[in-house]
Amino acid sequence: MNDQEPGAWGDLARHYAGLNSAFEMGGRDWMKPLEKSSPGTRDRVERTCKQWNTSLRDHLRRETGLRLTVTGQTRSVPVKVVDGIPPLLADLLRQFEDLDWLLLNRTLFEATITGTHLMEKHADSVRDLWGAAAGPSSATDIHGVSETASAWLKKLDEMSLLTAMGKIEEDLLGAYYFRIPEVRLYWVAIGIIACSLEVSVEALTIVVLAHELAHVYTHLGRDIDNEGWETECFAASDLVIVEGLAQFYTETVCTRLQQRIPDVLGAYNALLKKQSHPYRAYRDWLGDDERAGEIIRVSMIECRSKRITSSNEFCDAIDRYRQSIRRR
Repeated sequence: MNDQEPGAWGDLARHYAGLNSAFEMGGRDWMKPLEKSSPGTRDRVERTCKQWNTSLRDHLRRETGLRLTVTGQTRSVPVKVVDGIPPLLADLLRQFEDLDWLLLNRTLFEATITGTHLMEKHADSVRDLWGAAAGPSSATDIHGVSETASAWLKKLDEMSLLTAMGKIEEDLLGAYYFRIPEVRLYWVAIGIIACSLEVSVEALTIVVLAHELAHVYTHLGRDIDNEGWETECFAASDLVIVEGLAQFYTETVCTRLQQRIPDVLGAYNALLKKQSHPYRAYRDWLGDDERAGEIIRVSMIECRSKRITSSNEFCDAIDRYRQSIRRR
């Protein structure tokens, strides 16, 4: 299985696929700017992980029907919040090195545009009312500020970090180091993307943690026959299979949590819109089929037991089980 095809989820070129820590400390350059725009981000990520780690595992155990504890033995997979960021994300962020103040404060500039529009509208009446106390700026000056803020945001959109990130077929906000095994969450990356998506750090952390734990359960979780997913087959499987399963279960869990944490599903969908094809392909598997959970779980078990690595074969299994259930 060492001659994995380029589309394999566990290809050794991917930063999480080895035994060593394959991430850059370039994230340190973003720590201070991030703390200014979103204070306490690391603490918020760590606190959210501690608060939701057990609950998310419970949800995933119920949804997948898989267990990390069998006959008194538990496969320990710790979750760590780390300072580094994946090399591919570090490369993207280099183009924003002198623009961190803009990238991380987008909402302030959007508010500036809204505020100056209102100020411009009432500038003349306020000057008639207050005279010199209305300040030195005319309606024309205020309009110029609004236009400048709009121009800056337009240029930022043209450089779009989210669009560039969406072309990368690799987990960038957290990762499952399956050969160790452990889950790592990149708090700097989560903070930056939360600002860019305009979602809360807490909601995005839950989404990322659920996704990485879904990898853990689909890989190491034991079925009723005490079988897991053989590691090299898991690594050699198409991205669409491994990421699709993780996304399916992440969306399911976020939907279950919607009443308790309303913004989690919104954060999931906001991120999904910016992600690459392997992260979105699962939505074509079954659509809104009400038996989707059952069909995906049985198909996943077959994929693991029969060492299926091709997404076409996996989709064939899904179609077979869907037809079988319809005939009941």
